[in-house]
Order: sequence, then C-alpha cells, then structure tokens
Amino acid sequence: MRFILMYMKEHRALYFNYLLLCLLFFSTFYLYDLSLQPFLDSLLFSCFTLVIWTLYAARRDNRHHRQLQLLLKQEMIDSHSYQQLTEGQTQIIRDYQQLLIKVGKENQQLKNQALEEQQELLDYYAMWSHQIKTPLAALQVLIQTQPDAVPQMKNEVATIDGYLTMMLHYLKMATIEQDLVLKRINIYPVVKQVVRKYAMFFIQKDLSVDLENFTKEVVTDEKWLSFILEQLIFNSIKYTNQGMIRIFMIDDRLVIQDTGIGILAQDLPRIFESGYTGFNGRGNQKATGLGLHMSHEIAKKLSIELDVASQVGVGTKVTLTFNQRERIVE
Repeated sequence: MRFILMYMKEHRALYFNYLLLCLLFFSTFYLYDLSLQPFLDSLLFSCFTLVIWTLYAARRDNRHHRQLQLLLKQEMIDSHSYQQLTEGQTQIIRDYQQLLIKVGKENQQLKNQALEEQQELLDYYAMWSHQIKTPLAALQVLIQTQPDAVPQMKNEVATIDGYLTMMLHYLKMATIEQDLVLKRINIYPVVKQVVRKYAMFFIQKDLSVDLENFTKEVVTDEKWLSFILEQLIFNSIKYTNQGMIRIFMIDDRLVIQDTGIGILAQDLPRIFESGYTGFNGRGNQKATGLGLHMSHEIAKKLSIELDVASQVGVGTKVTLTFNQRERIVE
C-alpha cells in the first residue's frame, strides 16, 4: 500500500487532471440537462481503468526501486544487471542510465589514471631509495677507512641533497601551478648561485667554468628556474671529464655549453622522456633520466623552451629560450 501511495503522490498531476476532466464532463452534462447515466457509466469504467493502471505502474516502479536498492549494495554492476534494469523503462530514463554509464566510465578512467600515477610514484621512490643508499654506503666506507676524507664526504652529502631536492620537486610538480610565484628577476644571480653550489664538483674534476657577466631580467619563478639550472649544469659536470663549461646569454636565450662526451644522435629525440637514460646513462649507474624529464616539464609551465644540440666527442649545448610574450604576471 505504501508504494501505491508513493506512486500517486509522485504522479499527483495525473490524478488532478483526471478529476478536473471528470468535473468538466459533469458540468457539460448538467448544463445541457442531459441524462447523467452515460456519464456515471463512463466514470465508473474510467475509475476502474485508472485503478488497474495505478496498481500496475506502482508495482512496476516498486520492482525497479528494489532492483536499484540491490544494485546500490553491490560493489560492481555487471551488464546482466543493467539489462534487467533497463527493461520496460521509458526513453528518458534509458537516456539517464546511459549518462550514468558514461560518468561511471569516466570515473573509472580517472581511477585507473590515479593508480598509474601512484604506481609511477612508488617506482620513483624505489629508484630514489636505491640512489640514496649508494652515497650513504660510500660515506660509511670513507668514515671507516679514511677518516680525513672530508672533501669526498662533502661530495657524497651534496649528492644525497640533490636526490632529496629532486624528490621534493617531483612531489610538487602535480600542483606546480599553485606553487608558482612569478616575478621579474635577474637571471645572472640565479645562475651564479647554482655554479657556486657545484663548485666542489668543478674542482674535483678539474673543470673550468666560464660564466659571462650579463644582465637579463625575465618574468619567472626563481625557485623552479633554479631547479632547472641545477639539473642542466650538474648533467654537464657529470658527463664532462675535461675542458670547461661555458654559460652565456644571447638575447632571450641562456646557453649552457660544455666540452663533454656528447650525446648520440639517436638518443637526442628521447632525452626528455621519463626514465630514459640513453647510451651515456647506461654507463652511469646513478643516471635515472628523471632530471631532464622534470626540467622539461617544469620549463613548459614557465614558458621556457629547452633545446639540446650535441655531438659525440665535442660536447653538448643546452639553450633555454624565455618566451616572455607567453608569460603574463597577474
């Protein structure tokens, strides 16, 4: 009885119109002084039909209601359950169900994407954990065998700090837009600070650095620009065994040029891919391919174009083009 009353309440407009129509017919018969017997017979028949239809429709809606309640308790809805649910429904309800299916598929895609990103993050954590263990082990050996090896210890500490910095920046990359602080800055002090940070590595490898004095102001985020420069300059140091690293400015382009071992032509198109190390990286157990990938992704957020040109045995030149026309300070 409850579901019948609920159906009548939901479709009260139908019953109101029925009563209004009956009143209209009664008024017509009454005003024309016609016999009310045909009207009463029609009223009885229509009432009987309306009652039968109400019982049928209410039971049908109640059956679908129970099916929905059962489906809500299930974790997964299979295609068979869906087919049973759509039988006997109106086109509008079927359209709503198709819309729900579309929303469900989109949610599933987002869920799968989140799981993939989570797995990728776990893989990176595992990789970073392995990388950090290497300098820590080196420190333990130095402490046990060479108590006076302070410079080597400083190098290992700097390496660990670099890996931790990379991990923290990677975690922030997902919400980099919220972290950006755009302002007009002079590039030279930022570059100079990065060069000074890696001074011990220049000295250890007996590399010279030619940092030309320039004055160039751009609108960017200083912290994220500094991270990009750290990755690029440290890569130059890592793969340069002798010679020098030259850093200079041409118009809106910052150039970092080294005399290192160079990059194979077949590796150049893929150097910004996540985890790709190329021929040079495979010869270096500490190489992960993450630094260049992160630098490329961050550079795009800062409207900086990264371009790499290299020749094996000659060296590598990295160019950062600051597209200031695309950068608007709010």
